[in-house]
Amino acid sequence: MAETMEKKIQKFKEAMALMLADSPMEVDTEIVGKLKNIEDLPLNDITEDVLIEQFYDMGAFLNVDARQGSIYWDACMGSIIRTSMLLEQLKMVKEIISLDTCTGDVLDEKMAERGLVRNPEKPTPATYYVNFIGQAPDLDSKMSVEEYFFILSQDSEGRYILISEDMGTDMNNLASGLKVVPELDVDGLIAATLGELAIPATDAEDDDSARERLKNRISGPDENGNKSQVRTWCESVEGVGAARIIPLWNGPYTVKGILVSTTGGVPSQTVVDNVQNYIDPGCTGMGEGVANIGQFFTAEAVEAIKVDITVSVLKKNDATYSGIQEGFKELLQKYFTDMALEEYANGMAIRYVRVGAILENMDEVIDYDQLKLNGKSVNITFTNAQVPVLGEVTVDGNIL
Repeated sequence: MAETMEKKIQKFKEAMALMLADSPMEVDTEIVGKLKNIEDLPLNDITEDVLIEQFYDMGAFLNVDARQGSIYWDACMGSIIRTSMLLEQLKMVKEIISLDTCTGDVLDEKMAERGLVRNPEKPTPATYYVNFIGQAPDLDSKMSVEEYFFILSQDSEGRYILISEDMGTDMNNLASGLKVVPELDVDGLIAATLGELAIPATDAEDDDSARERLKNRISGPDENGNKSQVRTWCESVEGVGAARIIPLWNGPYTVKGILVSTTGGVPSQTVVDNVQNYIDPGCTGMGEGVANIGQFFTAEAVEAIKVDITVSVLKKNDATYSGIQEGFKELLQKYFTDMALEEYANGMAIRYVRVGAILENMDEVIDYDQLKLNGKSVNITFTNAQVPVLGEVTVDGNIL
């Protein structure tokens, strides 16, 4: 059966070759040898209109009925439609494989070619401190806070912590003081409350951030422990969103990495220790990490500069001050995070006019007055060892 089918296919190909040789269609049989780039593919020249025109030309050449409902029409139209759809999809190939526009698995493959992976590859859990009055539950016990579930553990200093079962940055918004409920009754436990966020949860690195790191790897001279390579080393550690590298900070052969978390804030001490141990354990310069022998590297967490913002607004009738405050806070948080993760340049600041522009662009706000950043109408500047962290945001209607 297989041999018979092979003969049929061969005869079909021979018949096609003869038809193409005698047909009125122009066929470039040497196009494969001419192709050097995706742009060389004549995809934009082969449209649905062109295919239909060729359909009629071939019908006239074969002297068959090409009217709608004819055998020739019914036999060809399905192929024309499928071919047209395939060509439209092929036009997207360049966008899919281009470094500037590729996403998902394609971007992951390009990163792997350069020894990179997303940081983090997957969403991570949030870790909170927890306070017990009375007998503490056993480690690894399951506990709940509101509708979320956690596992009880301890950090390196023996403090009780809760590690969330859910992943991602949505887990970073629980307030201190919330009631913690053990899954099983614990004799002697009087009360349990949630403490401060110890290690923020992170989302898997998004395409834009991953693409930027890949471009830096490609364009930057990452070799011999230079500044670009030290930065790449730092940012390859889970929990690091950006690193600011300071060469010769404490004399010859010294380099410091100022670390920013993936959320644009201060990384945990665990993240700082992981970076230190990966690059130069103990800052000995002995080459026991990835740093060269004689290169003394120090990992340090960035310092947070808290910025409180107050403003009075004139709102639209259907808006609420609390709604404006929450929306304003969300937009400010993105602005602060973007600034924190920027490659540092002198003169960076949270700009007073930029904050005002964010407010002006909110649909619910008609006008505003008495905008204050830390109590003043000024820019909040920060050094390369600092990042701005959003504090209290207060919106009221006491506009003059």
